[in-house]
Parts: sequence; structure tokens; C-alpha cells
Amino acid sequence: MRKQLVFGLAVAAVCLYFAFRGISFQELGLALRAAHFRWIGLALIVYTVGYLLRAWRWEILIRPIRAVPAKQLFGPLVLGFFANNILPFRMGELVRAHITGQKFNISRTASLGTILLERLCDALSFLSTFVVAALCFPFPKEAKMGAAVMALGCLAITVGIWWTIGYQHRLRNFLEWTSLPTRWKKRLVHLVENFVNGVSGLHDISYVVESMSLSLVIWTLEGTVIYLIAHAFATHLSYPQSFFLLFFMGLSVTLPQAPGYVGTVELFGIGALALLGIRRELALPIILTIHGTQFAYIVVLGCWALWFEGLTFKNISSVTSERSV
Repeated sequence: MRKQLVFGLAVAAVCLYFAFRGISFQELGLALRAAHFRWIGLALIVYTVGYLLRAWRWEILIRPIRAVPAKQLFGPLVLGFFANNILPFRMGELVRAHITGQKFNISRTASLGTILLERLCDALSFLSTFVVAALCFPFPKEAKMGAAVMALGCLAITVGIWWTIGYQHRLRNFLEWTSLPTRWKKRLVHLVENFVNGVSGLHDISYVVESMSLSLVIWTLEGTVIYLIAHAFATHLSYPQSFFLLFFMGLSVTLPQAPGYVGTVELFGIGALALLGIRRELALPIILTIHGTQFAYIVVLGCWALWFEGLTFKNISSVTSERSV
């Protein structure tokens, strides 16, 4: 964990250096103070609706395991995003799976399977923002390559899940046939069974349609949040431009990073706005406000969720050492 954190902080430091290079901190402070906060308040309302829809979507995704109301899933969901802000390398997914498993007495591996499906829905919806924005703006070759790699990754994960579901028994027989120690075999077979249980809803068309429909709405709201926050500044973004920026900021969180995606979001955000002809000194206040607002919102909501769930920061940071499946 410590090595990962040090690496993430090093990446953040490099990205922040290039993001802030040549920027006047006095002018930056003036630009931030001049922001119209009513737009940010409106953006927070939309952002809250997005998280409520995420809990609803997770209720659908976890349905094959057991029926859990969205209101009971909201706390663990928020804690997962909160942990992503304070732990490196998206370890919040493990935190959410662990908390969900303990709270509802289900397998952590099965819970992780539902989170994998959620991330797949997010990735496919996120790619749709690329398609929409590409109709309005020319993307650099590197961005197109990033979208293509992500699309191939989604395809590979989908095929892998379908194969695991369809050939579960063959995989189990193969594991039994190997010369692995018996306790390892039992553990691997148990993991496969739990994982398949978590993703088994993928065979249900209505399950897929409901999940993807909500995902598209969620990502539309994400673009709307950026649009509203940008309107707090003199440099307004059009609605299509907001999705152009959303795509680049989304790409930034796929890289190795520090807790809270600090540095990578700023550098990618400024780069995206530069492609739209917006100077760095005008772009940086917008990106800092978008990132800072979302970060602060999740921290506040995460602290509430910790209290509501009866947990502590220590509980979250120690999750990765747990061995339950």
C-alpha cells in the first residue's frame, strides 16, 4: 500500500507541476473568488440526483444475489467513492464490496462482480459521451486511441464474463483436475461460483436494459454538472463542450494516480480546454472548481456514511487485508 501511495503521489506531483506551470496564483485566486456560486449549488443538486440513480442501478445489479433496497445500498456505495478519494488505485471498489458483504451477509466476491458490471455500464456509457462529442469536435489521435483501447477492454471483459458464466462447470472441472493443493482448489471453485452468482443477471435482457438506461442518464447528469459549474465563470462551455471535457476528465482517472485523482484530472482537463481554444489561466479555475466541488462533496457525504454505517477511517483502510470471500 505504501509503495502504491508513494507512486501515486509522484504522478500527482508531476501532473500538478505541468498544470500550474506559468500560472499566477494571484490571478487564479481572483478568478475563483469571482465565481457565481449559485451555479455550483445547482450543480450539486444534479450531482446528488446522479448518486441516487447510482444506488438505484446497484439495486438492479445486485438483484440476482438478493433483493436489497436502493436506500440501504446508498451508504456502502458512497463509502466506495469516498475510499477512492482517500486511497490510491481505486481501492474503493474493494472497500464497497467488503462493506456490502458484511452488511447484507453476502459473498464479497459476488458483490465485487456486481461492481464490475457497474463499471462496465459506466465505461460503455462513458464511451457514448465520446461518440456524441466526436460529432461536434475533432479529437486528437491519442484520445481516439484511448477510446479504442477502452472499447476493446469493455469487449474483452464482457466476453470473459459470458465465458465464465457459460463454462462455469468446465472451469470447475479444470480446477479439480489441476495438481493444486486441495484447499486452493476449494477456494478457487468457491470464488468462481460466487463471482458467477454476482454477474449472472447479464443473461437477463431486461436487467441489461434497465442498467444501461440508468447509466446513460447518470452520465448525462455528469456532463450537466460540468456544464453548470463552468457557467459559474466568465468562460462558459456549451453543452457539447461539457461532454468533450467530461471525456478527457474520465480518461484521466484510468491512469495510475494519487488519492482523489489529484493532478491527473487537472492536467487532462486543462489539455481538453486548450483544444477548445481556452487559455490555461482561464481553464484552470474551471477545472479546479469542478474537481474540488466533486471531491469535497464526496468527502462530506462519505463522513456522513461512515457515521451512518457505524464505521471509522481505520475500518476502510484495513479492508484490503481482509480475506473473506
